[in-house]
Amino acid sequence: MNSDGADAEQELIRRLKTGDVDALGELMDCHGENLMRYLHAILGRKEMAEDVFQDTWLRVMQKAGSFRTGNPVAPWLFRIARNHAYDMLRRDRNRWLSLNDGMGVSATAEEADAQGFSEQYERRELVERLLPKLDPGFREILWLRFFHDESYDSLAKILGIPIGTVKSRLRRALDQLASVSRDLEGVNI
Repeated sequence: MNSDGADAEQELIRRLKTGDVDALGELMDCHGENLMRYLHAILGRKEMAEDVFQDTWLRVMQKAGSFRTGNPVAPWLFRIARNHAYDMLRRDRNRWLSLNDGMGVSATAEEADAQGFSEQYERRELVERLLPKLDPGFREILWLRFFHDESYDSLAKILGIPIGTVKSRLRRALDQLASVSRDLEGVNI
């Protein structure tokens, strides 16, 4: 985001802190579509994503006072959404069990190469079809990195983890994606 966009977002947060509900609508215009895709990537079900999406904006309104002026808005917003999404998944233990059923990680480093994954971006439909078969944390990091083009630094802020953990989690996510791909009748990414 350019400097003008960042300044405009800072102004929206300032307005939100004073109770200006219109500022929330403007933030939703800026980030709503990507946030919804992100939540769908984590949760795997549109209905759950929609519920968390709505609750996220309520929490943004409630937590606006805790936002540190000068920080980028997107990582803060996505962190609120992420926390709420994982809270929902924890409450729905059966969802976890069905997501983890039969998932193994055995892809080689060459098959799970991040550069190879991004170079085949035109196969997005296949990847989007495979993402729901991954663990929620893996779906999340893959979606943020390759569909939302987040940097490692930004991923670390959104996920609240060190950069080294970002890299290892991304690697494991790619390993699992390659494994799921192979399991689907030899489809390779």
